[in-house]
Amino acid sequence: MDVETFAHPSQQLTTPARGDRVARTREAIVGSALALALAGEVAPIVRDIAKMAGVSARTVFQHFADTAELYVAVLGRVLAAALGEVDFNMSWPLDERIAMIINQCSERGERLLPMWTFVETLQRRSNDASEMIVQMYTANRTQLASWFEHELAALPADARERTLNALAMTLAPESWVVLRERLGLSVDQARDELTFVTRAVLSGGALRA
Repeated sequence: MDVETFAHPSQQLTTPARGDRVARTREAIVGSALALALAGEVAPIVRDIAKMAGVSARTVFQHFADTAELYVAVLGRVLAAALGEVDFNMSWPLDERIAMIINQCSERGERLLPMWTFVETLQRRSNDASEMIVQMYTANRTQLASWFEHELAALPADARERTLNALAMTLAPESWVVLRERLGLSVDQARDELTFVTRAVLSGGALRA
């Protein structure tokens, strides 16, 4: 993933009166880069991004210092969409909560799947991207602690932490990539496997107690 830079990055569109137009242009650039990443481009080039956004390459670099900064903006958009809340009542039976959570994980995984190589490559080459990934996993672990609060609260501290870590690993995006791409499972098969492992992790936590 090479980084393209503009010869004069100091030329920025910062005039307040142009605020709306600047925001729309930036949105178009990020959206175009995202579309190319979703199409399988590991490192979308500025020429293609600019063409899709209907702007010049020069304009792209008036909004972003280099492609690395643009890619990080794309990653931020993807992760924000991937961390949506699951709308369910904590009083629901465990199986219903698991079903809702697996459904969310599968939807998130399918959104990330086409651009997973882009994400992995970017996080290796950008500290900002790596930090965003860490924040995603931290947020995911916090959500899991809330979703399974009742089951985890019944465990001793050590078993609770180990069970929560195992859940976070099971429901991480990489797990979906392994099931779908490495093992070649269908969406329904991958959901079934995640459901099975999630139940096993929670049962194992109870046994450790």
